[in-house]
Amino acid sequence: MNDQSDTPEAKSDNIDLEELLRQKEKLDSIIRRKFTKIITVMFTDLSGSTRLSEELGDLVWRAALRRHNDILFPIIEKHHGNLVKTMGDGTMSYFDEAPDAVRAAVDIQLAIRAHNLTKVDPPFLIRCGLNTGMGIVEKTDVYGDVVNVAQRYESLASPQEIYISDDTFTKVKDSGDICVFFLKEANLKGKAGPQKVYKVLWDENDILTYRASPQKMMEPKAFSDGAMTGDMVVVEDFGAPAKTQVIETAPTACLVVEGSGGAPLKFPLTGEEIIIGRSQSAHIHLPETYVSRKHARVVKEGGLFYIEDMQSNTGTLFRGAKIKKREMANGDEFIIGSVKLRFESQAPAPEPDAEATVMLRLGKLLQVVVTEAGAEVARHDLSETPLDIGRMAENHIHLSNPAVSRMHAKIYMTGDKVYIEDKKSNNGTFVNGKKVDKLEVGPADEIKIGPFTLRVFDPTRSADEPPPPASEEVGGLTRKVMSFFHKK
Repeated sequence: MNDQSDTPEAKSDNIDLEELLRQKEKLDSIIRRKFTKIITVMFTDLSGSTRLSEELGDLVWRAALRRHNDILFPIIEKHHGNLVKTMGDGTMSYFDEAPDAVRAAVDIQLAIRAHNLTKVDPPFLIRCGLNTGMGIVEKTDVYGDVVNVAQRYESLASPQEIYISDDTFTKVKDSGDICVFFLKEANLKGKAGPQKVYKVLWDENDILTYRASPQKMMEPKAFSDGAMTGDMVVVEDFGAPAKTQVIETAPTACLVVEGSGGAPLKFPLTGEEIIIGRSQSAHIHLPETYVSRKHARVVKEGGLFYIEDMQSNTGTLFRGAKIKKREMANGDEFIIGSVKLRFESQAPAPEPDAEATVMLRLGKLLQVVVTEAGAEVARHDLSETPLDIGRMAENHIHLSNPAVSRMHAKIYMTGDKVYIEDKKSNNGTFVNGKKVDKLEVGPADEIKIGPFTLRVFDPTRSADEPPPPASEEVGGLTRKVMSFFHKK
């Protein structure tokens, strides 16, 4: 008979559970002592990189990224930081001391501005997010909630901004050389309840302004049209103060200016020329260094409004392309660095006859509706002009979530058909649960991009109205109406 006492099963039966628990406690203690410590994690991100890489081409963009890294890497090392990884156009690093991390972020912004002043095209626009907490630090990587939260703060920031968490603020608030103030509260994915967001100032003029009058940056300010400024520092000078501005009649058009996260500001277009630029005398003052002193202007010619770039260094963009002069239509959006300018025409439309009413309705017959967690967050009219979808602010459909790529997809009409097309996104575009590159979609289809759901919607039909027969489809009706007008 074989002796079973030496088999692995028999040996395991003889192991003392108390001994195992003691060994586990010892191992946990070693892990905590050797690999776990309080650190400050910093994420940086280069804004607009997807668009820039498409404009410049692979080789030129690779050289630009090399310049970006040559600026950031020595600064991180100088402030005793440890570069963990690069993520294409972004970096992740950690610091043992929170003040070192914040000073590194400040120096990065200052160095990037100095780089942009050399008139190198394109300019770099960096955003930074920092968080302090317990992390597991290995030789080549860092793990823990401290990392996830830091990345959330980076995604909240706009270009040229530094956002830090409450835990980081606690560590740096007594550092005399760091200028930081409470900005707002925000809901962060994976965190219960609103989280405090603090903004670090790095520009000398902003620091002097804040220290002279903190309330100027911290408190919302009301304008005559009821709009409110929040943390929007980039757009400040709007001509005459609101209390002296008297408008007898409603303006025919206005320019809606959106900056670094604050509420949009409306600027009525009442003159023949509106100058936009870095100069203090500009009607719309944008103080960023990449903005030319006289960057662009809006002019009124023959009852129509035009936007014209004034040979600026970085250009004025419309749908990702630089423009020289362009007529502005209602809803057109133009980009100057991190600032978005949207033209809104308020001129009353002529009273149409019955047939013209049909034509007007056909122009907005199909829409795309965006929902998140069952709540509608956006609605856009569809046409043959593609609507860009992504995390970047200059997209027509802006989906602010880390799961969404900067330039994720586009949706458009061809004739009476609607197509969704993925733009080589990281996480993909799904229709009815299947990943797609390009696909025709209709009201019955569910499009998923990250946590967002998109559906094609016909606003002229009630929810319970059945689809029309083929003879009454949009394309056929359009042809009938067009035929009617040709006969007339």
